[in-house]
Amino acid sequence: MAAFVGACGSNSLPPFDTTPKPAPPNAHENFTRMGVCYNGTTATRETVTAVARANCDPGTTPYLLTDEFNLNCPLLLPERATFACLKPGTAPPARR
Repeated sequence: MAAFVGACGSNSLPPFDTTPKPAPPNAHENFTRMGVCYNGTTATRETVTAVARANCDPGTTPYLLTDEFNLNCPLLLPERATFACLKPGTAPPARR
């Protein structure tokens, strides 16, 4: 049991890509959405953004849209960040 509790406190479950929060109805977005499940107590913003950067299309830049607790992510990684993968010269969208 002690080993299990110790593993929960470590960074043994790194952030990973997942389904992003969907776009609002009738939204016309000129970017791709990318989701990352993570644990806010063990993952840094830089680590979460690095996962998004690795999964966005080449030449695009991840821009944080939303951050939320999400039931689609595992219990030990209960938060989901949704990023917009922006092409160069694209203005960042409003955060939702």
